Amino acid sequence: MADAKYVVGDHRNGDAKIELDANKKQFSGLTKEELMKYAEDPFWVRLRWFMFVLFWALWLCMLAGAIAIIVRAPKCAPPTPRTWYEKGPLVDMSSVEDYSEVEAALPLLEKTQVSGIFAFACKDTYEVLDDPSCINKFKEFVAKAKKFGVKVIVDLTANFVSKTHKWFQMSENRSSEYSDYFVWVKGHEYDPENSSTQPKPPNQWVSTLDKPAWSWSEKRQEYYLHMYGEDQPDLNFTNVDVVRKFDSVIKLWMEAGASGIRLQKARELHANNSLADERPGGAPGADHTQRGFWRNRHSADAPDLDRLLAHWALRVTSEDGDTVFTLAEAGPRAELFVLERNTSALRPPSAAPLDVSDAPAALEQLRKRLTRWPALQLITEDGADEELAMFSMLLPATPVLTLKQLGYNNTLPSEALLHAVALRADASVQHGQRALAAAPARNSSAAVLVCARWKRGHTGYVSLYNGGAEDARANLTAVHSLPAALAVLVGPRHNGTRHINEGLVNSDDVFVPARSAVILSYVPNNAAED
Repeated sequence: MADAKYVVGDHRNGDAKIELDANKKQFSGLTKEELMKYAEDPFWVRLRWFMFVLFWALWLCMLAGAIAIIVRAPKCAPPTPRTWYEKGPLVDMSSVEDYSEVEAALPLLEKTQVSGIFAFACKDTYEVLDDPSCINKFKEFVAKAKKFGVKVIVDLTANFVSKTHKWFQMSENRSSEYSDYFVWVKGHEYDPENSSTQPKPPNQWVSTLDKPAWSWSEKRQEYYLHMYGEDQPDLNFTNVDVVRKFDSVIKLWMEAGASGIRLQKARELHANNSLADERPGGAPGADHTQRGFWRNRHSADAPDLDRLLAHWALRVTSEDGDTVFTLAEAGPRAELFVLERNTSALRPPSAAPLDVSDAPAALEQLRKRLTRWPALQLITEDGADEELAMFSMLLPATPVLTLKQLGYNNTLPSEALLHAVALRADASVQHGQRALAAAPARNSSAAVLVCARWKRGHTGYVSLYNGGAEDARANLTAVHSLPAALAVLVGPRHNGTRHINEGLVNSDDVFVPARSAVILSYVPNNAAED
């Protein structure tokens, strides 16, 4: 009890306490000498370094793990931006041969946000190889068009040259270099009823002009192929030298500033060695002297056409970025890109003008074509007008328009059209979902063509077109994504005028005047969002 201390408290009430260790000193830590002893001890030095390295190693591992989680974790990639030609619209001006007329329209094209135009090149596609005057005029025009933000796509026809062209003259004379530039075939049979020494044509192919596709050359004593006029002999694209000639043509136009190439009449290019007879089975009512009577499986859409198009697509390049390489489609047959063919080289795939006067029939055709964002022109029996231009702005396709649809030589573009064109930049139109329908009219047996576009987190839009001769009150309740109430963005025409943002309408009763378009906006319902 030597370290115990007895302490007396208040002695009046007898309180007392005992303090133990009262005389011991309080611990005040290691002295400097003791601390230096441990600081310099090799064991403690190694231990401190080990803990230091271990801390930073663990920290770096955690940092690397966090980065790996961020990088490798599944995420929604942003949609691929649309190219300039996909955003559109494009205007077809290929029928205007005078560039000065096109230049006069450039301010209008800029105001209506036109991305590019299809322009006239030369009367003879291969003329530029010998005469650069056409190219020089084009360079001047392209420089002016760029100032207005308009790109120029050149229309070319690779199929043929004139019968007076030097290539044909030399080929007809069997000049070694040009002998196989065209499709020459000897006839193997003679007509016993014909006293002429001229043999029969090699097959019964019919040209696109509903005339025999073969003509006799007295000089060469052989037939030459022409799927168009007799004075337009077809080039032989199974000949590598002929393909290279068109390669050179493409190179000249692209170096001159073109932003793309559109091929006219490409489906009749002679790109295979087969000259097999065609089989009947074409359009009803046609006879054997008409092209529509035959299936035309050998005289068009040659098996090697896809390869040839892919070859040229690789040569349509520009330092300015994305370029167009497409076809001009026409006629009643299905477009090349909707057939089971490898047409991925086409950018964009081009559809033939589509008549939307009959909504149910147009709906069926639209669903076939709107698979790969094609370049598409809508028409009616009366042609194409501003109403069709407005409706086409919401389609998942590149609208192809005419100058008339923009108001050229008539009035300035309407406010309604400018509103519709501005929607091309909206995320719902560029990357959103779509719903196509032929909505029934409440007041008649007619139908209205409908295209709805929406994207999660964005405003939805729906355009309607009434191609009939009577006004319609469309019932849109069956159209996917539409709520009960819709906001009028571009309203119907009233006495030649129309209102913008004029209020709400019920989706089961939307007024659409005859041969007119209406555009509405809405918040997509929950089912469409999911």
